[in-house]
Amino acid sequence: MKQISTGLLVAAMTLTGCKKAPAPAMQGMPGMPGMPAAGADTAAVKPIKIGLQVAAVTLTGCRKTAPSQEMASMKDMQGMPGMPGMPAPGADTSGVPLGRAEAARLGITFARAAERPVRSSVRAVGILKYAEPNLVYVNARVGGWVERLYADYVGKRVEQGDPLLALYSPDLVSAQEEYLLARRLKDDTLAASARRRLTLWDIPPDQIDSLETRGSVTRTLLLRAPRSGAVTEKMVIEGQAVKAGDNLFQIADARVLWVDVAIFEQDAAAVRVATPAAITVDALPGRTFRGRVTFIYPQLDEKTRTLTARVAVDNVDGALRPGMYATAALATAGRRAVSVPLEAVLPTGTKDLVFVNRRDGRFVPREVRVGLRGDSLVEIVEGLKPGDEVVASATFLLDSESNLAAAIQGLMLQMGMGLNMGGMRMPAKEGARRP
Repeated sequence: MKQISTGLLVAAMTLTGCKKAPAPAMQGMPGMPGMPAAGADTAAVKPIKIGLQVAAVTLTGCRKTAPSQEMASMKDMQGMPGMPGMPAPGADTSGVPLGRAEAARLGITFARAAERPVRSSVRAVGILKYAEPNLVYVNARVGGWVERLYADYVGKRVEQGDPLLALYSPDLVSAQEEYLLARRLKDDTLAASARRRLTLWDIPPDQIDSLETRGSVTRTLLLRAPRSGAVTEKMVIEGQAVKAGDNLFQIADARVLWVDVAIFEQDAAAVRVATPAAITVDALPGRTFRGRVTFIYPQLDEKTRTLTARVAVDNVDGALRPGMYATAALATAGRRAVSVPLEAVLPTGTKDLVFVNRRDGRFVPREVRVGLRGDSLVEIVEGLKPGDEVVASATFLLDSESNLAAAIQGLMLQMGMGLNMGGMRMPAKEGARRP
């Protein structure tokens, strides 16, 4: 009876889970202690054989049918009501599910693609300098000697008509005498010729009239400032001999200054002549000066790969000084195009992505091609159409969630194609039978 009980116990344990349970000592087996000798009662041994055969068949069937049963059970779990996170069969699970309440808690905002002007401000730097049209040289039209110097230092402010120096010239004295002689002889032709020569030597008409009224020559000629400004160069000192054509002074007017700014190559297409500019300098914090682009150089700098644009800046109060380091913000006109907020585009290094509402509560990543980048908007050349809703901020959160969901989906697919919990082979317990 003990052998019968042992066989039935093994069969029962096998049917309940194919788990090996510690069995009592098998007594009565030939060659083993406690086993009955050969020729024992065959009626008692027969039930033992039957139990062992049932156990063997059960173990074999359990091992062979387990994979198919697991696959069927995993398929049955998908789409079962009440199983959270298990999609229905055939459902599209791509994208990231996102509700409005969850988005508000996470600080995620939304926007719609629309056709609107994409405006940008190009920032560039340069150095202030005098406007070239406001520079003038004062030179001698006749040779002589400087007897008196009035503009005696660089930086002196002069007004138009102020005397700069008194020049003695023998040629000038001879021309005055010739003019006076022609007037006395009432020779209009000779007088007109002498007057023309004095005029060509840059003698003002009022000095010639004074000469005629006075009736006597003057020893020196006063050279006067042709325009108002500051003396920026002085190439003469008192008593110096000068020749005809020598430059003596440079006078500059600082009411309008220039700044040549360097525009990067990718921003060159957005800058045009007459583009307004806001100029700031570190020396005057908090102040902004207005200007506009007056000229764009025709060629790029080969070393810096930048395009130089000239900005004219009003400097009526003289607060700006040539040589100051200036920053210019150029307000470009922009163009109308389909655009989204800048934060909506997620650059990955090789492509640009946006998360688009699929209209079922899920946001899917979509590759787009971007164009002009403005201050707050970016042009979408390809990939979106007006009216598409996109995530406008915190796109990195959805990107990480999307990558995680894709990884889990791939893992679940791999598990569904394997054995023992979808291809994950569980380590065998100690003492378990191996196939």
